[in-house]
Amino acid sequence: MATGFYTGMRKGEILSLTWAKVDLKNRAIRLEAQDTKDKEPRTIPIGNDLYLILKSMPRAVHDDHVFLYEGKPLKDIRTSFYKACLDVGIKTGRAERDGLVFHDLRHTFNTNMRKAGVSESVIMAITGHATREMFDRYNTVDSTDKKQAVAQMDAFFKNVDQMVDQEELTQEKRG
Repeated sequence: MATGFYTGMRKGEILSLTWAKVDLKNRAIRLEAQDTKDKEPRTIPIGNDLYLILKSMPRAVHDDHVFLYEGKPLKDIRTSFYKACLDVGIKTGRAERDGLVFHDLRHTFNTNMRKAGVSESVIMAITGHATREMFDRYNTVDSTDKKQAVAQMDAFFKNVDQMVDQEELTQEKRG
């Protein structure tokens, strides 16, 4: 779940991830064309939180996959995802109103990156979104965004009012 949250990677990309594609020294995950849905290679930076998680994970001698269960690569995580969400009181599944599904982590990554001020083109390069329409589909505008937009407008108006006041004061001094 952390890998999805911190990278925006697709579930299939995460489950098939091998240590050979994880470069902890340079803090990057390098996916080849055959690893991605759109058949385009991409490099995903590894942030501090995910770096600490990956660094602490044991590596199997017999299998290069990053995520193993009982020594075998994970094929599906529905049961563990459901249990983890249940343990912390998060509703899951598409049948539940506002139920979380794993793919929502990809949406969350896009939205968090945008809120952090990362340019859309950079977010798209990390997630592998080729079109603006796909980026828009994954970017969620919420009530916090709307409140921040109004606060920005208020700040703009305050700045404009100050500029007008300064201009009026300057004209009065001249007149």
